[in-house]
Amino acid sequence: MLFKPFSRRFGVSISSRDELESAALHFGILPFFSNCIKGFSIEEMTVPGMLFGGTAGEEGCWEWKGPVIQRRTAAYGKFLNRKAAFVSLDLLPDFLNYRRNATVFDEFSVEQTILDMIDGGRASTSAQLRRIIFGDVSKRRKPDELVSIDEPVKVRRQILEGPLQRLQMSGRLLISDFIYKKSSAGLKYGWGVGIYATPERWFGRKFDAGGRTPEESFGVLVSHLQSRLPGVSENLIIRLLK
Repeated sequence: MLFKPFSRRFGVSISSRDELESAALHFGILPFFSNCIKGFSIEEMTVPGMLFGGTAGEEGCWEWKGPVIQRRTAAYGKFLNRKAAFVSLDLLPDFLNYRRNATVFDEFSVEQTILDMIDGGRASTSAQLRRIIFGDVSKRRKPDELVSIDEPVKVRRQILEGPLQRLQMSGRLLISDFIYKKSSAGLKYGWGVGIYATPERWFGRKFDAGGRTPEESFGVLVSHLQSRLPGVSENLIIRLLK
């Protein structure tokens, strides 16, 4: 896998868990991987060797993101073009206001079924969803839209990936932590399995954009990033946030 070279274009370098959190809060919206704005990602801001950790079990940003999430100062999920990003708590009301208005799910959709189960505490991981969703879908979806429960598990897993991404993109779900496999020495390895929650359940509060319309909330997000990203065109910022 190729990674973008280290960049200090925006005056930030990340080499510790605290610096990762500080960067997320400073920018308000911070993508994990490279995107249309050169240098604006955790991938590019992390000092060499610390994105996925170093040798002898040394951790890096990939492992730090879970503990940063646990501090509840920022939301994390596949928020930008179905790729991971942090959104600070102070910008989250406007982010949710804008994104939730842009996408509405049918009551019989897989997305709504998933959301109901997670919001109701019946499931929190994709594995738990796979175990129960196909029985529940048969009760909620229209007959001509049913997914056969005889389909291979691999196919079912692929079916859930899209809805989970769309729920995160629409601001209805976030990732609250990760579960990792562990080696015989007790070291974490692998990409980690996401634990999902709604923003309201995770942060224990409702989100109010102060009466702003979704369009006004989008303007707040754009203006904030403009103040943090000198020299970056408004068009690129809009492209990132869309």
